[in-house]
Amino acid sequence: MVEINFASVSLEDLPTSELPLGSVDPRGWFRDVLRCQADNFTGCLSDHWASVNHYSAWRGGTGENWERGPYYLDGLLPLAYLLRDETLIAKAKSWVDWTLDCQKNNGDFGPRNNLDWWPRMVMLKVLMQYEEATEDPRVIPFMERYAAYLDAQIDERPLASWGKARGGELILWLFWLYRRRADERFLILADRIYSQTLDWNGFFQNLPYTRATGFYFPWKAIATHFSVPQLVDSPQFLFTHIVNVAMGLKTSTLYSARTRDLTQRESIKTGVASLLKYHGVVSRLFTGDEHLSGSSPSQGSELCSVVEYMFSLESILDYFGDTWAADTLEILAFNALPSTITPDFRGHQYLQQANQVLVTKAKRDWFNTNDESNLFGLEPNFGCCTANLHQGWPKLSKALWRATGDGGLAAFVYAPNILKTTLPTGARVSIETVTEYPFEETIRLRIEPDAPTRFPLKLRIPAWCNGASVTTPEGVRSDLVPGSWTVLDRSWSAGDSVELKLPMKIHVSFWYKNSAGVELGPLILALKIREQWHTEGGYPAFPDWSIEPLSPWNYALGLDAQNPGKAFEIKRKPFTHDFSFARDKTPLRVFARARRVGAWKLENNSAGELPPSPIAVERCESQEEIIELIPYAFARLRIAQFPWYRL
Repeated sequence: MVEINFASVSLEDLPTSELPLGSVDPRGWFRDVLRCQADNFTGCLSDHWASVNHYSAWRGGTGENWERGPYYLDGLLPLAYLLRDETLIAKAKSWVDWTLDCQKNNGDFGPRNNLDWWPRMVMLKVLMQYEEATEDPRVIPFMERYAAYLDAQIDERPLASWGKARGGELILWLFWLYRRRADERFLILADRIYSQTLDWNGFFQNLPYTRATGFYFPWKAIATHFSVPQLVDSPQFLFTHIVNVAMGLKTSTLYSARTRDLTQRESIKTGVASLLKYHGVVSRLFTGDEHLSGSSPSQGSELCSVVEYMFSLESILDYFGDTWAADTLEILAFNALPSTITPDFRGHQYLQQANQVLVTKAKRDWFNTNDESNLFGLEPNFGCCTANLHQGWPKLSKALWRATGDGGLAAFVYAPNILKTTLPTGARVSIETVTEYPFEETIRLRIEPDAPTRFPLKLRIPAWCNGASVTTPEGVRSDLVPGSWTVLDRSWSAGDSVELKLPMKIHVSFWYKNSAGVELGPLILALKIREQWHTEGGYPAFPDWSIEPLSPWNYALGLDAQNPGKAFEIKRKPFTHDFSFARDKTPLRVFARARRVGAWKLENNSAGELPPSPIAVERCESQEEIIELIPYAFARLRIAQFPWYRL
């Protein structure tokens, strides 16, 4: 296991570091997903949605002048450069060129009719990626001028509202800039930004909201007495907003590189543990529709929170010696992200439910979102997710590999790809990852240095994996510890290969009212429900969709109390090369024993309150059935948290 002395870790000596955008070339199913995204939602959005077309104020127009343009570009740009798609690159570059050219003499940039700090934070993240992909010499001087402007203005016009909640994005950018210019003024400015940002460290160390936000903050009553700006500035609103929470998770961990405070570094773990305890569901999301909403699997989680939670984890991968952040990131990426977007990438939900048995425009027990929030479409409820969803898959590519402080490479997240990079010794190396993971257990690495060279190769062993083994030219190692790293430190020559096996066994986790979640490696499994899709208007090219169930959903699982994973049968089928997350394309199925629970019915257009488990067999129907489970990512209607009875 790789161990890190946290007390000695600073910004300059983190154990691993990001590789530039473009170092990883996605392949296999991963590339198929990115290509589908490029050909549909992301590539076509500006042709159909006024918020990101040529009227955008972020392109010099008179249209939307806040976050939607930067949000969209934050996914469009990395997608374009990952796919080397010249059409998308030209589209992204037109936004970048306008931004770089609009900077005033004092260093400010962006639309003149909106001075909010927050959307500029997003555009700075875009420019970080652009500089990595192109090394455009305009970018760093632009950022230095803006840092000077921020330094001159931030006390007179301090962070407020969304900017105050999301100051961690500025700290991330300032640290990135410091690594390139080593100017102490950037770190001092980060100190001031941190002092103006919400105290996420204190929040996550002792989560004050252990019940749904409505218990503390009755929206309808308060909204009638206060204006929207007053509400958005209130600590209760900012601290409970699910997207703020997802973004705030990274703040203290990032800043711990300045303080070397272990409690700050670990605050994200403490916070996530509390969030899962009081607001968590089996997909490892915390609910928020739009604010923290308790742990019932019928509550919603906003798509923006999925991609921002993923980005928070991606931003702090370098801060931990164990595999926790990468393990969590994989579960989100392989379950929650694809499940809330249509397989053809032409529609998305604003809110997803772990137990989602009906997708309609109807009244539900949301805190403060609208009736269409779980429809699939271009712009259900609010357009923030329409603009922000694009970053999810492209940014995952940078989490696959990291450079290590000892001159090697570390595999954090597994997916098919080719890595090309230069080691500190000057040696060029290419590593091809051939796998269908997470849908299979084997990961094959083909190492191709331009000349024989020695470097350590570090492979993540997920915490869920017992019995992992690795085969190298020297033989087989099977002493691999779950939740740690295995290090292969040797001289590598062209043609060398490594085979990592990560056995996936059924694991049952327990959640709200002791409900059961069924997991296979990093995959969450869900009841396969027959789906009937109906168009509900929307945009001609991006219609809104409702979905009704054509098969029962109110099942309780039969579990063996001594060995809960025993009562399941796994069947795999050959992997198709026209991959998508369509329900009929699932590469594996799992069969389980179950009984219907007649009293468990729809309530307020969602799956009703879960009966506590274990449920007495007498409360179930007498006939036991065999039900089919499929990966959560392929099920738009699903039960993923089951009541259960003892076999």
